[in-house]
Amino acid sequence: MTVQNPHDRFFRESFSRPDIVRNYLEEYLPANVRDLLKLDTLTQQDGSFIDEAMQEHQTDLLYQVQLHSGTTATLYFLFEHKSYPDPLVGLQLLRYMVRFWERQVKEKEPLTPIIPLVIYHGEKAWHTPTEFLELMDVPEALRPFLPDFRYHLNDFSYLSDETIRGEIWLRVSLSVLRSIFNPQLRHELEPLITLIFELHGQRTGLEYIRTILYYLSRATERVSREDLQTALLRQGAEGERAMMTIAQEFIQQGIEQGIEQGLQDSILDLLAVRFGDVPPEIVQWVTAVSQQDTLRSLNRAAIQVESLSAFNRLRPD
Repeated sequence: MTVQNPHDRFFRESFSRPDIVRNYLEEYLPANVRDLLKLDTLTQQDGSFIDEAMQEHQTDLLYQVQLHSGTTATLYFLFEHKSYPDPLVGLQLLRYMVRFWERQVKEKEPLTPIIPLVIYHGEKAWHTPTEFLELMDVPEALRPFLPDFRYHLNDFSYLSDETIRGEIWLRVSLSVLRSIFNPQLRHELEPLITLIFELHGQRTGLEYIRTILYYLSRATERVSREDLQTALLRQGAEGERAMMTIAQEFIQQGIEQGIEQGLQDSILDLLAVRFGDVPPEIVQWVTAVSQQDTLRSLNRAAIQVESLSAFNRLRPD
């Protein structure tokens, strides 16, 4: 499934990592459930059997894990990123669970338990009941005839970074999700970027840093590109390299107002962050450049030059 929404994309790229998911389950599952699971057997499963209509709206991740009893359970993650709690999540989960069991029947496999999990990070706290039957006004005598289950909810909309638990990969992922709807994100950006760059020395850390920075640059209007670049420049050489990667993401996808203007804006923003006001003659020169190779070279120069004068000397006669 191709995920276009930046929230969905970031969640899938984060929680498709079994190490992050395993740490999440260790930290946030109820202890009596966690103790049933052999978390070292956790493996991601193909969820492509879900129907087309749901693919357009959900970011579903399916994991399988063995129980200490020898049987298997299936963990289903539903990522909810709306700005308000959705009371119909229980119905969406039930629909998915039935699809999964139907596949097991078709393949002549025994039915296995499913543990539905919801991770939420919207603007408001989640007050919607987590019991499926709370969707209906049901007389007590009818309840035995209706399906009922509870999904496990973790609401990260109100947790501070200090109360987010886990190893560095998980803490970074959850802190970024929590922060994206925060009205004060612009003022909290620098400590968040500092936390993100704790991944720098770890295997595949830089690759994931780029994923996070792309998310921050695309998923919110609460921080500008200039805010992000300022925070990155304070991370030294690694921040500068990550900043160039973001610029390349903008180029390749042709977002904002076109490929050339996306690069032109990036160059001018970089110069403004590093040196203050950019002289009109440099603005006019940069905005007149249309060749992508030249713009890429200028973007690199905007990070590396020592002064506006040095940058201006790159202008052709």
